[in-house]
Amino acid sequence: MIESVQLRQRGAYDFESHYDNLCAMQDSCPLPAVKAHLAQGVLDINGDRVRVNDWAPILNTIKINKSLEFIAVRSYYTPPSEENEKKALIEKRKMPSIRSKEITYRLCKALKECLSCTPNLACLELQGLPLRERDLQTLIKGLAKNETLNHLSVEFCRIGDGGLEVLCKGIKNQTSISSINLTGCSLSWKGADALAKVIKLEEDPILLDNTLVWVNLLIPSPGYNENLSKLTPLVI
Repeated sequence: MIESVQLRQRGAYDFESHYDNLCAMQDSCPLPAVKAHLAQGVLDINGDRVRVNDWAPILNTIKINKSLEFIAVRSYYTPPSEENEKKALIEKRKMPSIRSKEITYRLCKALKECLSCTPNLACLELQGLPLRERDLQTLIKGLAKNETLNHLSVEFCRIGDGGLEVLCKGIKNQTSISSINLTGCSLSWKGADALAKVIKLEEDPILLDNTLVWVNLLIPSPGYNENLSKLTPLVI
C-alpha cells in the first residue's frame, strides 16, 4: 500500500495517527513508548528497545513532522570489552539496532528533513548514539536550514574533535540555538577552539568550570554588566 499525499499532509501535524497508519501498512504493532508523550509534543525514545523493523514507521513519521517540539533518541548500551573475545562476539550479536551504521544514518536523514520543515521543534537530544561523520554531515544540512531549534544535545555521542568541527559547520550561521550539550563527547582543546570560532560575539572567550562564557577581558565598555547578563552559556 502506497502512502497518499493527503495522508502525509495530515500526518505532518498528527504524529500518532500517521505513525499508526505506517505501522498498519507494514503489519506491525505501534510501540507504546513511542506514543507515550506525544500529547505534550514530545517524542523521547530509548533506541535500545526498538527492533530493526520497527524503525521505518518511526523515521518516516519524524521526517515529515511539523508538530513536535521535543525529539530525543537515546542509547544506554555499553559495548563489551574486547578482553574476552568469545563474550564480546556474543554481545555484538545482541547489539541494539540503533548502534548500527544503517540506523544512525537513516535517523539523521529523517531528522534532517524534519529540521528543514518544522515550525515548532525547539529541542533535539541525541544521547549515547555512535554518530559517525556521515551521520553528522547529513544532520548539519537540516541544522543549517532550521530556524526554530533552541537546544541541541549530542551528549555521550563520542563525536570527538573531528565530529565537532563538522557540527560547527551546521551551526555557524544559526541564530536560534542558545545552548549546546557536548558532555562526554571526547573533546580536547581542538574541539573547543573549533566551537569558539563559530560563536560570533564581540567579547573575548574564556573557559570557566566547563562552560564557555564570554566576557570583555580588557576595557569594559558602557553597559558592560547589562550585556554580560544577556550572554548564553554553552554546556561542554
